[in-house]
Amino acid sequence: MRIIHLSDTHLGAGGVSRKVSPSGINQREEDIGNSFIGALDQIIEIKPDLVIHSGDLFNSVRPTNRIINLAIRQLLRLTSISIPVIIISGNHDTPKQRGIGSIFSFFEVFPGLRLVYQDRYEKIRIKDLAVHSVPHCLSPATFQSELEKIEIDKETRFNVLILHGVVSGIKEFSMGELAELEIPSSLFKKGFDYVALGHYHRYTQVEENVYYAGSTERITMAELGQEKGFVEFDLLSKKVNFHKVPTRPMIDLPSVNAEGKDQEQILVEIEKLLEQNDIKDKIVRLRVAQIPAYVYNSLNFRKLSELKAQAFYLDLKFEKKEEKETDFSTQTSIGKLTEEFNQYLKEYIVEDLKREKLQELGLKYLSEKRGEEDQGV
Repeated sequence: MRIIHLSDTHLGAGGVSRKVSPSGINQREEDIGNSFIGALDQIIEIKPDLVIHSGDLFNSVRPTNRIINLAIRQLLRLTSISIPVIIISGNHDTPKQRGIGSIFSFFEVFPGLRLVYQDRYEKIRIKDLAVHSVPHCLSPATFQSELEKIEIDKETRFNVLILHGVVSGIKEFSMGELAELEIPSSLFKKGFDYVALGHYHRYTQVEENVYYAGSTERITMAELGQEKGFVEFDLLSKKVNFHKVPTRPMIDLPSVNAEGKDQEQILVEIEKLLEQNDIKDKIVRLRVAQIPAYVYNSLNFRKLSELKAQAFYLDLKFEKKEEKETDFSTQTSIGKLTEEFNQYLKEYIVEDLKREKLQELGLKYLSEKRGEEDQGV
């Protein structure tokens, strides 16, 4: 019996760019939708016995009509050829209040679609398979309470567990979101044939037969370098196969060290890097390190905007150099400042003001400063 595990499709997410597609919508939103469609194209060719989605089908609790239409039409492609689908809600598509209602209630009218979203554990039987599902819950206490209800069904041949959250004790799996729920790893010892996890966006094996499928498209720049797709798992042979899904390319260029360079040299180096790499239609990250604040403020930002326009999206990060404050009390004595001030007045042309008066005032202020330092002010 073969199952497909996909997750975190985040339909409706806009991503990093505000560019509009030829169809008139946010291009990244369309990219994310296209990756979902591409995944289902492959799944239909595989013809599995079951498709599991482990949370965050949508990016929000109120997806637009266009996104709802996209999801329904694509999921019906599976059920229309007798491939059952089980979907649990994730933290992104779960309302924070019960009174709001869930978008998943709309999907319950379609045969072949099973939605688990009502803040409680559900066990679904499909042929000789028991699917144990716990959606994202409104509170950690409720989630832990529902997890305690899970027991292996010994009357079926296979047992599969679906959860959305962070495996306890592994910080890497956290997405840094307030609504994250912790999954105790002790659950994995109960004897499940497969555990389908959602929330973490990188395809990862946690333990034997325990997997995060990852997202089907890159949602943030933090996912640069990650392959996207879904998991095919054979419950009998335990064979796993990760199927990649086409996504918009996202690349990381070598960083530019701005130390000791002026604004023109930095621009030339940035431009050269962009020319040497094919960045058209790609999401690109470029870091400029150790740039002094005064050099950053003098950059030609109009020129930078022109360079950024060459890519689909260019994430240009400037990391400013920390400047040490000059401590005159330790580096330069007041006496030395007095000498420098007198020398300065000799070389500076003073108009409509007596040089002697200016010198008198300057020396007075320096003398007062010396007095403050002597008193520890």
